[in-house]
Amino acid sequence: MRRILVIVLAFMLLASAGAFAKGSGFAIGAEGSLYFAGNGGLPTYYMLTMHFPRFPIYFGFGVTANLGIGLTVDYWFAHGPLGSIFDYYVGIGGYLAAEPSENAFAGGARLPIGLQLWPFGSVFEIFLEFAPALGVSFVPTGFDWHLQGAIGFRFWL
Repeated sequence: MRRILVIVLAFMLLASAGAFAKGSGFAIGAEGSLYFAGNGGLPTYYMLTMHFPRFPIYFGFGVTANLGIGLTVDYWFAHGPLGSIFDYYVGIGGYLAAEPSENAFAGGARLPIGLQLWPFGSVFEIFLEFAPALGVSFVPTGFDWHLQGAIGFRFWL
């Protein structure tokens, strides 16, 4: 009986969330991020991604197996449909990364460009993102350029 009640409540929540979904409400999800090319930057992370209602910033927070941490903060200045279940976004943001085991710290700016897939309406999103980035690495000291990437999902409530 308890399982049925949980399933019914979850279905009601997802059904009512459609009115607030697709970029306007609270979103939470997960992503795997990595960098493809360049001189260091954001290492491979398992990230939690979040968006808060009426606040145009998207957050990502992640950790590595050796307790490195990473943070991304992005503002989407362009977002729109590409077809029936596809949307795009383009933004500007920043990143910070710290790898204590390697005494490394980096931070900089990024340009996230994403493709969104909405397979079940406007509540569940699957995304693919590429983000050219330029920053500063403090250990070793120097400029930091690379191409970051992520694939993940978000639930919009």
